[in-house]
Amino acid sequence: MSSASLYTSMTGIQAITADSKAPGGADAVALTPNPNLTAGPLQHTGSAFDVAVSGDAWLEVQTPTGNAISRDGSLQVTNAGILADNNGNPVLNTTGQPISLPQLAKLEIGSDGTVSGVPATSQNGQSQVYGQINIVATPPGTLTPLSGAMFAAPAGPLQPATNGTLEQGYLNGSNVDPTMTMMNMIADSRSYQLQTNLMKSQADGGQALDTLVAQG
Repeated sequence: MSSASLYTSMTGIQAITADSKAPGGADAVALTPNPNLTAGPLQHTGSAFDVAVSGDAWLEVQTPTGNAISRDGSLQVTNAGILADNNGNPVLNTTGQPISLPQLAKLEIGSDGTVSGVPATSQNGQSQVYGQINIVATPPGTLTPLSGAMFAAPAGPLQPATNGTLEQGYLNGSNVDPTMTMMNMIADSRSYQLQTNLMKSQADGGQALDTLVAQG
């Protein structure tokens, strides 16, 4: 499997573009990652524990190093009864708290993030609301990548998404364009080679000049 195919198969992964910045005399091209923050295409799974985001929206999750934003909507319920992402990070509600769930016979997640379900012990099959997933907008400032679909946000409160919704039974596919990614890699490789050849030519010219001066 090629690297491009690997990236395009990963749930919710955000594309990383590289800006080439080679200072004078550098032996290598410095690459500055800039994530493409566009949500990936929706892929139907049919699972009640899968949610995709539409528009400028992210899930807020709690990681061991602090809160983060994520588009990995492959959810689970932990042994402690907490709604969490695929890595066990609690998904937070609109007040910044984890969402606790009992054993459910049916789980429903609304487009506004409302989490409801029918308890497994229910005698009448009536649904109950257990919380609302915090759907947040892309924050301003620099985002620090934590994984392919997760970023640490800059300091400060996250703002609710004004044009984002959740789609239960779907996941966001990768937004990586394999063709463009390969073209960028080739362009960066060529740029590096040209700069290396230029520096080598300058070095060879300097050595030749030193030789002539020494012989004169």
